[in-house]
Amino acid sequence: MFFKKKEKNTFVKTEEISLGANKEITVSKKNLRKFKRANDKKRPKDKYIATPNRSGNIIDVVGVTKSYINGNLVTPVLKNTSFSIKRGEFAMLYGKSGSGKSTLLNLISGLDRPTAGHVIVCDTNLPYLSDNKLTLFRRKYVSFIFQSYNLLENITGYDNVETGSYLQKDKAKKLDINKMFDYFDLTEVKNKYPAQMSGGQRQRVSILRALAKNSDIIFADEPTGALDEKTAGIVLQILYDTNKKYNTTIVMVSHDSSMKAMANKIINLKDGSVESIVINPNPKKPSELKLG
Repeated sequence: MFFKKKEKNTFVKTEEISLGANKEITVSKKNLRKFKRANDKKRPKDKYIATPNRSGNIIDVVGVTKSYINGNLVTPVLKNTSFSIKRGEFAMLYGKSGSGKSTLLNLISGLDRPTAGHVIVCDTNLPYLSDNKLTLFRRKYVSFIFQSYNLLENITGYDNVETGSYLQKDKAKKLDINKMFDYFDLTEVKNKYPAQMSGGQRQRVSILRALAKNSDIIFADEPTGALDEKTAGIVLQILYDTNKKYNTTIVMVSHDSSMKAMANKIINLKDGSVESIVINPNPKKPSELKLG
């Protein structure tokens, strides 16, 4: 057990707070300060700071709670969430809007901190890292694909992808960028600026940028949300090929149920909790999906 029960609405170190998902509660100033420390600061050292991973999991989420603070109101978004993802899996965090899937993605990628619980990624328990060490962790181990592309507008597609490669300090892990453009049939946009690309081309270049880093995990938050069906299929194919070709762990957020069939593992979220976990032994190729 990671947690010890204490007085209701009290948080100290690794204690779990008993809260219902998505229900605002009012707390005292003293307890409010404890919530803020939990959300914003590196967790004090205890015996769980280093957790060796002997199960083949690249991600372990154990009893995670996340609450947001507004004034003296605390709103729980995730409650006692636990699951694991193995290295090389294509995992999907699935749920309707407000289910907590994007919040969960932010926690397991090191962009945010849990209020309670443990987030162990690449053998590192993230809540115990300082902000600086979290930044170094993200640079070394993870890449991101967002719905909004986030390309640098004043440089070409090739140079945008190369920025991802710069973050990979291990020369043995660096990928050949020209071969990547060829493999994913994007040579036509190598010398174009983002303003000269279609939305689908920009999203595909953002995926190549994430891939160029050759990181252990790619986190994709609704990567096809703003794309038409044809372009969405191309983007999903690149993610699928990346997973198969490089054994890169993919963690994708989606509210589109038609995409579930391409994942090895589907983590279904509802009202801030894991409703079910489905193992899919025979994932479909993106070309076999009926995207809705």
